[in-house]
Amino acid sequence: MDKNRVMAFTDAIIAIAATIMVLEMKVPDVGLSMTNLLELVPIFFAYTVSLFLIYFAWRSHHNAFQKADVLTTDTYLINGIWLFLLTLVPFGTGVFGRYPNSNLAAFLYVGIVFLWTFSFQFLDASIVKNNPTAQKDEVMHPMARLILFGGFGLAFLSILIHPFMAFIILAVSNVLMVIRILHEKKKSSELN
Repeated sequence: MDKNRVMAFTDAIIAIAATIMVLEMKVPDVGLSMTNLLELVPIFFAYTVSLFLIYFAWRSHHNAFQKADVLTTDTYLINGIWLFLLTLVPFGTGVFGRYPNSNLAAFLYVGIVFLWTFSFQFLDASIVKNNPTAQKDEVMHPMARLILFGGFGLAFLSILIHPFMAFIILAVSNVLMVIRILHEKKKSSELN
């Protein structure tokens, strides 16, 4: 498999998925007022969190493929599954943005993002397995996985309390993940 072709195709799908999400924010048909604009807040929040997730995943995907000298058919197929799940994120975002108080919408959104995130674990593991000198991605370290999957566990549980809490928990856990990665990068640069 040609790594550059896979990365270019993946980049294109990621760009399309990120762009499609903004189409859920429709200009109010009934006139422009603060009330009408405030009705867009859940959709805007859903879009913001999802775009952040996609952007962070794009970075992780890039890092994972940069360390790969060999791409096997397994890696190629897992990447396809990861992309398929990624393309469902705009749908989940739109549903959750439109129905922020729905348990089903929250479960659908958190479920899609969980499966998409979980599939990346397999993608990175496949790259590391087939490239023995490659290091695991930052999200594969135990503390990162605790933050990541602990956040998903709390998000699923919080759906029972209030669906929108699940969204906030996902946002916070991903911000914590970025803070952790930046902290680790800073520590490693100080050591060098």
